[in-house]
Amino acid sequence: MAVGTNLFSTYDIGSFGYGAGGSATAINHEDFIDVQVILGATQTPAFSSFRKDRMRDVVQSWSVDTLAATSTAGTQEGQTFSAEALVNAVRLMNVSQLFSKGVRVSDREREINPAGGFRDILDKEVMKAFKENARNTEARIFATGAVGSATGDEATTSGRMASLSGLGIRASGASASGVFLNDIYRLSQDLFEQGIEPDSIWFAPAHKRDFFHAVTGSTTSVNVRNIAAIDNRFQANVEVMESPFGQLFAIITDRFIPTSNVSATTRAGYYIADRSLAALPFLRPPQMKEMGKAGDYTDVLILHECSLRLDHPTGWGTVSGLTAA
Repeated sequence: MAVGTNLFSTYDIGSFGYGAGGSATAINHEDFIDVQVILGATQTPAFSSFRKDRMRDVVQSWSVDTLAATSTAGTQEGQTFSAEALVNAVRLMNVSQLFSKGVRVSDREREINPAGGFRDILDKEVMKAFKENARNTEARIFATGAVGSATGDEATTSGRMASLSGLGIRASGASASGVFLNDIYRLSQDLFEQGIEPDSIWFAPAHKRDFFHAVTGSTTSVNVRNIAAIDNRFQANVEVMESPFGQLFAIITDRFIPTSNVSATTRAGYYIADRSLAALPFLRPPQMKEMGKAGDYTDVLILHECSLRLDHPTGWGTVSGLTAA
């Protein structure tokens, strides 16, 4: 039905706009809510929880050693001293990697008062850049088969730190393409025999789902809650579990752990780890650098430079060879 004669309707007044000569063609302003949602995973468990150390050069090295195998032989009374064969410690190393984001915003844009929850668009872009650098670091930590590469002269590519896989952690192949408790127990035993007391299992989301199914014994279990964590043993909804070797694991789901790779033998998997042995040494901590003015805009560089160190590579193990569920 048409509106009455000489009656202005809401649509006649409409949203704000400009006509010929810059005259306003409408009065009503749209209902623009002063909130802006930024979609994206921002949880970075490894970047947040790993120990933070200082790095004083672009290359950091450390040494690891092991004890000799046990012997059941006794020692004769009055035996002449016999020197034991010594084994050199192993020297490990990793290089630093620079993670950065450049932000440029016009000064005119910064002066206006936009809706959407941000009074200065530069503040929003800086916040996003910090989060994106953290996400990129998290993804590098778990990159499959990623060895370190140092920088040479100016013509070479930038240095990249070795990931967990590139630091020679203990690896155990999956017995099948999915997550099975026996594979977890086998790697737990391997780490236990090496003297490691891991405290966590790290899953990609698809592999966490497989793990839940392996524990509940069903792919259709829903609305199950861990009501009483009796003796810290796992219930149907698993967030903490205890291995047969008394190792109490926190179950961590990390969106940045890859779920596939081109090679079936090196395909991504999940990790059993002692987090206390992992560190992120920073050469340059997260920071914002304001660049010099070269025009009617503001340039800001958001960066940090860090590496990855495992005090001993046996402190982390991986079950590889999985496919995405």
